[in-house]
Amino acid sequence: MEAYIAKYGYIGIFVGTFLEGETTVLLGGIFSRLGYMNIFMVMFYAFAGTLVGDCTFFSIGRCFGRTIIDRFEFMRSKVPLANRIIKHYGNFIIFIIRFLVGIRAVVLILLGCTNMKVSRFLLFSVLNSVCWSILVGLIGYLFGKVVFVFVDDIKKYETVIVPVVLGLVVLFILLYRYIVNRKERETYGDQ
Repeated sequence: MEAYIAKYGYIGIFVGTFLEGETTVLLGGIFSRLGYMNIFMVMFYAFAGTLVGDCTFFSIGRCFGRTIIDRFEFMRSKVPLANRIIKHYGNFIIFIIRFLVGIRAVVLILLGCTNMKVSRFLLFSVLNSVCWSILVGLIGYLFGKVVFVFVDDIKKYETVIVPVVLGLVVLFILLYRYIVNRKERETYGDQ
């Protein structure tokens, strides 16, 4: 297991953060604390994947705009909610985009369709990518420390602990997404 995580872990973090990313960065932080990965490399790959993902979706919106949104029903159904969020938060949406669950790509594509300056988008995107990758990586790292408190010889129990930690992280993410989605529905209506 250790060799597999060391070999593919950073690539997984980059790919995971390109799309959504919370789970992969939390796991990277946990695995860093358990000694399988380096927390600074986890944060770096999380930053890189996040920034590349944000820029890619923004560029798709800039180049292909409405064509992409009209083509996919799951995106079209989220447009009203994304428009309300963009209108409500303005340019600050770029900074908080990482903390929105499930509509990040749609909001980034919509931002690409606007007349927003690329330099402004890049500034906020770099800032949010740095803050988000550090924050989520450290949360995972601190959660990994909790595991260490309860188990002295982590290597002896890794076949049990790793799946349990993975399960708890997934449960935490699902609970977080449920709460955020419920809050969005209450705030912006059911779209």
